[in-house]
Amino acid sequence: MCPHSPQCPDAHAPDREAAHTIVSHPEQGWSLLCNGVVMFEDTGELLPDGETIAPHRPTDLALDRPARDVAAATGQISAA
Repeated sequence: MCPHSPQCPDAHAPDREAAHTIVSHPEQGWSLLCNGVVMFEDTGELLPDGETIAPHRPTDLALDRPARDVAAATGQISAA
């Protein structure tokens, strides 16, 4: 049960990532949220019932690519 007021979102709610962080291990790349969700630095998630959520933010864009390639990969321009 969440002790926060207002209560943190449920682990299956669309806004589950808004729950308070209760344990953080950035050196290991994960954090535990109040609702029992384990968030990983690649934006993947492990829910309390064992369900997994695949990474869902573009974190794999290389900084050494030309800006045009990065813009095309993110849909900001069409690749030609």
